[in-house]
Amino acid sequence: MQPVHQIRQTVNEIFNPIIGDIRIKTYFSYYGIFSDGFMFALYKDDHIYLRTNQETSADIQAVKGVFVLDDPKAGIHTKNFYALPISYILSSTQFPAWVTIILDELRQERTRKEEKLKTQIRSLTNLNMKIERILKRINIHNVDEFKQKGYLATFVDLIKQGDEGSDLLLYKLHGALEQKSVYSLTPEEKIGLLQEANQALYDAGLRHRFHIPD
Repeated sequence: MQPVHQIRQTVNEIFNPIIGDIRIKTYFSYYGIFSDGFMFALYKDDHIYLRTNQETSADIQAVKGVFVLDDPKAGIHTKNFYALPISYILSSTQFPAWVTIILDELRQERTRKEEKLKTQIRSLTNLNMKIERILKRINIHNVDEFKQKGYLATFVDLIKQGDEGSDLLLYKLHGALEQKSVYSLTPEEKIGLLQEANQALYDAGLRHRFHIPD
C-alpha cells in the first residue's frame, strides 16, 4: 500500500468541498475515510467505497459501474459499502448529498445512543450492568426511577428481595446518586450511611443490621 500522504490529495479534493477536513488511515488493505469519528468511506485503486443507508442505497446501486464491497478480509463494518468510480464522483451532483445524508444519519444515531445511555442505571457512578439487572428485579428500570426511589429505599427493597445487603452495595447506591466514587467516601461518611441504613431497616421491620464500631 502507498503511504497515506500519497493518496491524501486525491481524497481531500473529493471530500473537503463537501464536509471540510477528513481523517485518513489505513484499514486492512484500504484507506478508511473518517469524519466526526465515523468511517463513512474507503479508498482503494481509484475507487471510493461509500457507506450506504436505507435512504441512499437504491440510488447508489443504480449508478452504472457501481459494485458492492465483497471482501471478507475488510472486516464486518464494510458490508454496506459500494464502490463508485472517481470519474463519476467528480461529475456527480448527487454524491455530495449522499455523503451529507449518510453522515447526518450516523450523527443522529450516535445522539440517540448517548441519550439512551443517560437513562441507563449502568451509566451512573459506581454502577454496572450487573447492578442494573439487580435493580430491575425491584422495578427500577432507569435513572429517573432510581432517583425517585432514593438509595435507602432501594437498598431496603433489595434486602426484602433476598439480596445480602452488603455495606459496599449501600455505598455504591449512595455514591451513584451523589456522583461520588465509593473510594472517596470518608470513614465518617460510611458510618453515617450505615446508621441511616440501620434506621431504615428497623423502620421496615427487617432484622438485617450493620455492626457499627464504637
